[in-house]
Amino acid sequence: MNTKLKTLQIIHLALCSGVFLFALITIFLNREIMFFDANPQTTAPFNPIFPIMGLITISGSIFFYRNLISKIDKSATADTKINMYQSAFIISSALLEGGALFNIVGFFMTHNSFFLIFGLANFVFLVLKRPTKDKLISALQLQYPDTEAL
Repeated sequence: MNTKLKTLQIIHLALCSGVFLFALITIFLNREIMFFDANPQTTAPFNPIFPIMGLITISGSIFFYRNLISKIDKSATADTKINMYQSAFIISSALLEGGALFNIVGFFMTHNSFFLIFGLANFVFLVLKRPTKDKLISALQLQYPDTEAL
């Protein structure tokens, strides 16, 4: 089971690294022409779409994670519980990554760094979602024999 936790941590690192590197590259490419404008009048077609999608993906991530974790059978084996946790974690993380990348693309297209705020919010939630042994034990309510295998 230790390999399953390590696998999740590697997946998490890859998702975080992808978002971080993409943000760095887009900031580097737009550093000369970027500006900050939160006025919906001047960024009319994009302003409501990107921030709202960022917030929807954060709330969707939380909703789907809690929903999938609550469906895990408490009497199931530890392997089954961890497999269900992996699915919930990957879906939740993918939503957060998607929201972050979507807002970074919004910044890249418009050069408006306002969208980076929402990309950063998704990125922070993604970083905080890092799977650890304690989080796994707490989410799955694992007991003694199963916790030692982690």
